[in-house]
Amino acid sequence: MSNRFTGGGTPTADVLLVESAPEDAAPFIEAFESTAYTESVHVVTDGAAALDFLHRRGDYTDAPRPQLVLLDLHVHGPSGTEVLGELTDHDELRRVPVVAVKASDAADDVLQSYDLNANAYVVKPETSAEFEALAESIERFWLAEAKLPPR
Repeated sequence: MSNRFTGGGTPTADVLLVESAPEDAAPFIEAFESTAYTESVHVVTDGAAALDFLHRRGDYTDAPRPQLVLLDLHVHGPSGTEVLGELTDHDELRRVPVVAVKASDAADDVLQSYDLNANAYVVKPETSAEFEALAESIERFWLAEAKLPPR
């Protein structure tokens, strides 16, 4: 198993969810916390808070370095695409996998996300069952199968 786990397989993975809509954050949180590999889901509601969390500044000086970021591209100030651009500019942050999430599957949105070095792009689910299936799929790949850089 990967280096994100302590002896005996205890989960130690932290996920950062950047989501401005509480009604969309709740199903993701519930789905991730109900699966086997996530220790905690940290939620911020805008791009500024996401950058503060990732840079460990302001209210987030003690924030853990997440092993995965789920980034709604439709967050405000700065936008999700601006957050992606900033992550690319910092050596310690560009290695953190980012899954871009948006309600659209428009080709331009997908292309822009990958041009800004998103590691994946997914369309935001509509039902709780879809949220749970997506969370399990993301978690299974990114937190159980993929070898991620050390914290």
